[in-house]
Amino acid sequence: MIVNSLDDGWEVIYQRSHANLAAMLVANWRSADHPKRWTELIIATAQHDDQEMFWDKSRHLTELGAPLDFTQADLDTSRIEARAVIDNAYRQGLWIALLISRHNSFLYEPKRGQDTELDKFLDEQAENQKAWRKSLGLTKDELERAYALLGWGDRLSLILCRREVPERDRFIDISPGPDKTMIRVGQREDGTLTLDPWVFEVDQATFSVEARLLRQLQFKDEAEFLAAMDAAEIQQREWHFRR
Repeated sequence: MIVNSLDDGWEVIYQRSHANLAAMLVANWRSADHPKRWTELIIATAQHDDQEMFWDKSRHLTELGAPLDFTQADLDTSRIEARAVIDNAYRQGLWIALLISRHNSFLYEPKRGQDTELDKFLDEQAENQKAWRKSLGLTKDELERAYALLGWGDRLSLILCRREVPERDRFIDISPGPDKTMIRVGQREDGTLTLDPWVFEVDQATFSVEARLLRQLQFKDEAEFLAAMDAAEIQQREWHFRR
């Protein structure tokens, strides 16, 4: 989950809500750049962070009892949940599984060599990606161009959810698009956001995500936290993009 500290408590955004926002962002990409099987790419983007389906088996609190942001969680290689997410995607469609597998390679390859179980997982994904590309008749370049869109949506969604957009006409890098051009996001004085270069099909677009607000700063245990999340106030955080 994504956790932001507020003056009066915590703002918590589920990872799957973040992924849903990522899919909505990608869905608005200009049609001229759409790869083959576009709809399945949107589905893969929406499902790329489905590890949260194992919510009841995960740790959600810090040692001090505060909500645990995903960046603070240690990788538990005794149960690599991503493997189950990819397996589920495989039963849905090869292209979806291929994109989600590629995303996990992006996430975890930098950690290669730190753990034998993780290395085994990464080797499996490299073999899967090669076999699935062959089955789908795709080149590595076609996969990379399509994955660039998923990665871009994921990164921009995280920037928005984590409140990282700078103010006063300053820009922050998102990630390169399919043509390897770096895309940036910035905020105008009126609060609207823009992209440089502009990659959306339309000149204006509004996006939102559900955020849960917790006024309690600490929780005695997981059960208390999960109950608080179920009862939390839900707010719609919204962003308006304008060319």
